Amino acid sequence: MRIQTVVTILLLVSLVGACLLPASAHAVNYGAGARSSPGYHFRLYPYYYYADTRSDKDGNPTLQDLGLRKYGVYVSNDYYVGDLHLNVIIPVGAIEVGKLKSDDAGLGDIQLRAGWFLPVEWVTVQPVLLVKAPTGGFDKQYPVNFGDGQTDLVMELYLYKLMAPFAFDAVFKYVVRFRNPESDFTPGNEFVAEGLATVRLAEKIRIGPAINFITGADNKQGGKTLADSGLLRLAVGGEIVYGRLEHLKISLAAYQDLLTRNSTEGILVVSRLSFVF
Repeated sequence: MRIQTVVTILLLVSLVGACLLPASAHAVNYGAGARSSPGYHFRLYPYYYYADTRSDKDGNPTLQDLGLRKYGVYVSNDYYVGDLHLNVIIPVGAIEVGKLKSDDAGLGDIQLRAGWFLPVEWVTVQPVLLVKAPTGGFDKQYPVNFGDGQTDLVMELYLYKLMAPFAFDAVFKYVVRFRNPESDFTPGNEFVAEGLATVRLAEKIRIGPAINFITGADNKQGGKTLADSGLLRLAVGGEIVYGRLEHLKISLAAYQDLLTRNSTEGILVVSRLSFVF
């Protein structure tokens, strides 16, 4: 194999691997800002993400025909008691990168949340502490991994306001990302802001626009900062919520990446199914 081919493959693997590592880049708000009824709530979040392009530090396409597909379901277990909200999310799914002819599937990185609703009357406020554990499969010898092999510590602030017929959801997150001990790669810390505004169309049917924004600091490899490697992503979309079933609330959302730096550019479709017992 010619040396140019080897270098091209290694560069492709490193670029694709870096674009898959951000914790929040391909996700939306899987927590809950609104206060729910006391007791146990079971929620499912099926999702599908497709991207064919990766951008460089200036937002220009640096990889095309990527063929990245990431899909699966987040299994969420919520428990509400008083002002305390406990949450465990278990992701199961698969990831494929057609350009690399590689894929991975299985259990992802589990999220453990603990939140507390503050005694504020005019708006619902819930600060949350989240730990993402590296339970997903990761092997540095493989170009594609469903898990990222490192721990995250996330501080979240959820806001919710109902002003009939409108409802407003927002969350702000700061993600502290730790070193992957196997690859010696440290993703940059991230700031995330997400918002959703809906209006009631009919009884228990709501629809409205949504926005997701994420920016990250430069990554590190072997303790050395990789210049101009921080990501940026702006995605916009919308969501429709159907809650007329007696014990089931369903929503469907879609997001299009509009502005990216050092990240993939694609479309995310996610559904939320909340079962009330």
